[in-house]
Amino acid sequence: MRFPTVLTVALCLWLSGCQSLQAKDTNTAPDESLTNTYWKLISINGNPITAADNAREAHIVLHTESDRLAGATGCNTLSGRYQHTGQQLTFHPIATTKMACPAAQMRSEQAMLSALQHTKRWGISGSRLELTNARGEPLAVLEAVHLY
Repeated sequence: MRFPTVLTVALCLWLSGCQSLQAKDTNTAPDESLTNTYWKLISINGNPITAADNAREAHIVLHTESDRLAGATGCNTLSGRYQHTGQQLTFHPIATTKMACPAAQMRSEQAMLSALQHTKRWGISGSRLELTNARGEPLAVLEAVHLY
C-alpha cells in the first residue's frame, strides 16, 4: 500500500514541476530590435496616448539605412536622423509636415517631439521600448507592432 502512495505523490510533484516550466516558457517574449521595427507610441510622461479617429497613429521607425528616422505624430508625419551607440540614443533635427489638427492632437504632437528631442538613452523589455532623458527619467513608451 505504501508504494502506490509514494508513486502517486512523486508523479504529482513531477507533473506540477513540468506545468510551471511550461508556463514560464510561454510568458517570456523575446526582445524586439530597436531598428527596422514599427514602434507605436503608447505613453508620454506616463500619460497614455490614443489615436484620434481617422488619424495616423503616433509611431516611429528607425531605419538602418542612413540612420533615418520616419514616423508620424498622430497629426503630421516626421522624418530626421538618429544616432545610437550602445544604450545611448539621440535624434537629430526632426522635420514635420505642418498640417493643423485639433488641439488635443497638437498637444500630443508637441509632447512627442519634445520627448524625442530630449531622448538620451533607450531600453527594450519584451515588446516595449522606453526612451529616457540624460537623468534616466522616462519620457516615452512605445510598443512594437508587427505589420506582417
